[in-house]
Amino acid sequence: MVSRITRWMLDLQVLLLRRDWMGGMGDFVMLVTTTGRRSGRSICTPIGYVRDGDTFLAVTHGPSRSQWYLNLRAQPGAVLEIRGISLAARAEFLDEESQRQAALAAFRREIPRRFRMMFGVRADAPAAQLSRAVDERLFVRFRVLAPAPSRQ
Repeated sequence: MVSRITRWMLDLQVLLLRRDWMGGMGDFVMLVTTTGRRSGRSICTPIGYVRDGDTFLAVTHGPSRSQWYLNLRAQPGAVLEIRGISLAARAEFLDEESQRQAALAAFRREIPRRFRMMFGVRADAPAAQLSRAVDERLFVRFRVLAPAPSRQ
């Protein structure tokens, strides 16, 4: 359960990102709208991402701290909002070690200056530290299906 203060902060981030008022944060933070696995409501959450070819990779800490991840596990359809563009997407879960290492490499390559903020270690950290960071996180690949219907 998310506290009121945390929910308020997330809602503020959503508002600012939708208006592109967070400057460069839109380059590595997107909005993901999922369907609540219990409530059935649409829930929008800001999450860190990188573009990887024609897909988008997202990262989170373990599932107990990431409701959006658990919602996607129950229903993998989502809407991504990146710099004002809405895209219907389907989530794929990167559970195999080789997939997780490839995702980590994409984050290291695409956002080396923001890497520490997302992973808690520098992009050029020793292998043992990087391995620990990967073990503590979950990765999702989003495949874009089409532009999303406009919000009313």
